[in-house]
Amino acid sequence: MNRRAYLAAGVSLCLAGCTASRRSDSRATTDGDDESTADPGTEPTTDSIATHPNAAGTDDDFSDLDVWEVAGGTLTADPGRAVVGSQSARLLTHSSEGATQLAKRFTEPRDLSDVVPGVAVAADGFVTPWIRFVDTDGNRLDCRRSVSGELPLMRYNFGIEAVDSTFDETRVREIHLQLWTKDGTRRTVWFDDLHFTPRPETGLVSIQFDDGSATDYTEALPILEEYGYTATTFINPVSIDSGEDWLTTTQLSALDDAGWCIANHTWSHARLPELSRTEQAAEIREGKRWLLERGFDDGADYFAYPYGRYDATTLELVADEHSIGFAAGRPAQGYLTNPRLASRLGEPGTDRLRTALERTATHRGITSVLYHRLAGDDLETFETLVETIHEYESRGELEVVLPSDLERDALF
Repeated sequence: MNRRAYLAAGVSLCLAGCTASRRSDSRATTDGDDESTADPGTEPTTDSIATHPNAAGTDDDFSDLDVWEVAGGTLTADPGRAVVGSQSARLLTHSSEGATQLAKRFTEPRDLSDVVPGVAVAADGFVTPWIRFVDTDGNRLDCRRSVSGELPLMRYNFGIEAVDSTFDETRVREIHLQLWTKDGTRRTVWFDDLHFTPRPETGLVSIQFDDGSATDYTEALPILEEYGYTATTFINPVSIDSGEDWLTTTQLSALDDAGWCIANHTWSHARLPELSRTEQAAEIREGKRWLLERGFDDGADYFAYPYGRYDATTLELVADEHSIGFAAGRPAQGYLTNPRLASRLGEPGTDRLRTALERTATHRGITSVLYHRLAGDDLETFETLVETIHEYESRGELEVVLPSDLERDALF
């Protein structure tokens, strides 16, 4: 069975965001939930529209703010900032702590079983907006995405945060946009282009690793080969052939021969937002050039942000050189609406991992799971990951894919 041909579903196990320490002294980051920003939304191409559900695409361009009920904030139009239409909705939160909510009730219940919600967002500081579906009986499905401040207004993919066991996605009556503020912080947030992105026919998983640890070859490869799965390794050329803890060029070639994707993680794993534009460009382009010069052309178009960090300059430079960039995010998302910021779940514990895979299979989502060095608990959890994927795959509920599959079949 050719896993590289699959993408009608949705789980990407991307070892993303560099959430663990790369060396013992320096590279510790968050667990992969501190997501940043994404690209402006684009509508589906003419060739692919026929394959998408009717609900897919922009649902509200915020041209009429009166359809939204506001609690805990002030909503005004901003004609100077928009992704679609003539304006965005500018929300100023009132309370220094608590919830701010926009709510809209549909005239008739809607069947949204084949789509996942998303929205274009910008903010004056870090925020974590929620999108909530409420069915006719009051049951809920919550999707979540973290957004960094001072970035362009653009679409984001949202992943599933929580869902009631009796939620009926075929009878959705309301949709809510929610923000939580704390620590005395008030925010100004812009919303535009509330949209629905398609789900794959089967849940998709993309397995990824960051940094180029030798355990990609010594531990992950034998485990994955047992099940016929492949993965992506995002590498820093400065570490290759640098010692026993890191991959060698020979091992990279063996991974490539086994069907793995060898992809770009910058030249040296620098903190890109702390660099000048010229320095960022050099880190990104030199990493890609190294791959191309050594014949790893298939993976050179894919990128993972070191530490999961980026600014507006980083996003622009990555988009110039790559088809997809991976950063942190939640599981069970829909087709990618912002290729610069495909989401990855960083090194989850066993319980969280099982929940992510169950939601990816049940809700036909796309999930990326990220690992770094496989040892101790991480190795044990990785083995659980692969075994659990196999259980779902044997029932036809999940498929394992590579970034090239996502690019070919799951961009929206």
